[in-house]
Amino acid sequence: MEQFIVRSTTKKQTVVCEDNLESMEAKSKCYLFDGKFFKIINVSDDGKNISAECQYCFKTVNGQKSSTGNFLSHIKFKHSYLMEQVKAAKTAKAVKKNVQSFKKQETLPFLHSNKISKQKIIDLTFAYIVEEMRPLVTCEKPAFKRLVKGLCGLDDATSLPDRRVMSKELNNKYISYITILTDLIAKQNFICTTADIWSCNNKSYLGMTCHFIDEHTYVRYSYILGCRRIKGSHTYFNITETMNEITHTYNIQNSKISHTVTDNASNFGKAFRTYSLKSIGQESLNINSDNWFGDETTCDDDHNTGEEIDYCSADFDTIDWSTMVQNSEDMESDDICLPDHITCSAHTLSLIATVDVDKISDKCYTINSKSAFSKLCSFWNLLSRSTVASDRVYDICGCKFPVPVVTRWNSSFDAVKKIIAHKETVISSFNDLKLQQLKKKDWSFLEEYCLVMEPLATSLDKIQAEKSCFLGYVAPTIISLRLLLIQQTNLTYCRCLALSIINSLEKRFNFIFDLENIKSKPYIIASISHPKFKLSWVPARYLTICKNIFLSECNSMNSVMNSDSIEYYSADSDEEFYGILTQSKYSLGHSAAESVHLNNDTSNGTTVQALSYFDSKNKDLSMLNTFPSVKRVFFKYNTTLPSSAPVERLFSSGSQILTPRRNRLQDKTFEMLLCCRCLMKENC
Repeated sequence: MEQFIVRSTTKKQTVVCEDNLESMEAKSKCYLFDGKFFKIINVSDDGKNISAECQYCFKTVNGQKSSTGNFLSHIKFKHSYLMEQVKAAKTAKAVKKNVQSFKKQETLPFLHSNKISKQKIIDLTFAYIVEEMRPLVTCEKPAFKRLVKGLCGLDDATSLPDRRVMSKELNNKYISYITILTDLIAKQNFICTTADIWSCNNKSYLGMTCHFIDEHTYVRYSYILGCRRIKGSHTYFNITETMNEITHTYNIQNSKISHTVTDNASNFGKAFRTYSLKSIGQESLNINSDNWFGDETTCDDDHNTGEEIDYCSADFDTIDWSTMVQNSEDMESDDICLPDHITCSAHTLSLIATVDVDKISDKCYTINSKSAFSKLCSFWNLLSRSTVASDRVYDICGCKFPVPVVTRWNSSFDAVKKIIAHKETVISSFNDLKLQQLKKKDWSFLEEYCLVMEPLATSLDKIQAEKSCFLGYVAPTIISLRLLLIQQTNLTYCRCLALSIINSLEKRFNFIFDLENIKSKPYIIASISHPKFKLSWVPARYLTICKNIFLSECNSMNSVMNSDSIEYYSADSDEEFYGILTQSKYSLGHSAAESVHLNNDTSNGTTVQALSYFDSKNKDLSMLNTFPSVKRVFFKYNTTLPSSAPVERLFSSGSQILTPRRNRLQDKTFEMLLCCRCLMKENC
């Protein structure tokens, strides 16, 4: 006869079968109710509330099935010596649960099915190798094979690819990449390219990237054109040949390229001065002209060394006439020519921050600078060489301090800025490391140094942005930078630093401050056609010239392209930086601009449209939908990037592929891996 337990409550009686209670304990997922610590004696009708009897003091404890708080509290306060056993039981229960879950997964049917095809395994393996920049032989590593076999439930390795399969897949993907990118470029009216030379493992490579703005989504897209081996000296002719080979791979016409952006290296400058279509045409049409569309450089430094252009010198190459004739014949036979050229504005700003600043001759500044930076260099050197010192500084300051990189000026500014931000703890660190302390004068100098250099660092960050920056940013950024430096009058130690940067800006960017210069036209039109700036940055004395240039370009573009509906986003995050353009007396107000006399026929629809564009107060790029003529001009000039930073980012990826252990990697394979990685990232 079955026994029953009857429990009375204030509301009603609940009768529970003892066999059912034992069944409930067996099925319970909680480690407390397995009969060792508590035994369930009662369950409410709804199954939420339970009563359990302690197996050590036989006291009845009430609680909820979903919460063990009352039961754990009872053990903690009445039987504290059992807490270790409770924890051990909880851990054992969790381990048992995980094992059961794993065994259950092993029995899942899809793991032992043949749904994963051989091609799928090849595709996934190839994607992993390319995206993670691993060697092709990775697929033959025993550990990798075991991983794939275990995940796919394979009994043998016959379905696993080897390096030959991966090599074939790489070649197919590269051909597909060229086809896709060629079709994309063919659909664009304008593209921009960047180029630079990189050396690694005693080899040199010329890298190129291309960029265009989709006319329907207004999003800038970036792709790798190639990273091709360049053998021998980096002469202007070798550079020209390699660049032509890369562009011909994608059937790119030079007329489609708005500009090619490079750094200030003299060999690139000479290549474009010699072989660009613009330079070739001007040699016969306007040799002595001082206005519009002249040479990209202001001096004839034709070295082939790849060094930066020095605007203070005028050096010439001595070239054998037979070589010149041979190069000319090669150019004619192979149709070698280059597009228009623009130097990297970010690289020029970096030269100002390093080369030009180092030339400051003011004795007081030199002494203060040497005193402060010599102590900081001792600190940085110690951190980079001693792990003990680095750990000690981290314990004191609670952070790591970056060590400046020689090739990146921004890193020096950021390093000094962080030192100042942790001034008190840095002083303690200097004492602990027994380094020569920075004096009060040194701290004052460093604070003024950051105050002067911060606008320059901000300008660099804006110009180097790949997705959100356009050529139209260059002129307003340089002018704003100069005005911000001029306003810094309360300087004690770094006044000559500010003056030196101002003078360097006026010298290296003379075409921005002298808008009648032969190099100014693309920068003028790019900035005016950008709704964010329009005419706000133009000095009063150049307003008539700039307006007429822009209107003339709108009229000439009117018959070239048809407009499409375009939508874009607003970019007003730079108002604080560019606000100085409207605050200063540098530019005319809107009412003054309206009074300027224009030598244009206002009955012309394109001209009227452009003037209406000036009157609009909307700064969003989407407003270009209303002004199709202005939109065409915007695409022509703002497709160009102001910086060659993208190709430098390409080299960063290349250095992760072409490691010292892979120095036997073939040049073609290296280039294909880079291009396929670009395709993989685009599809992610």
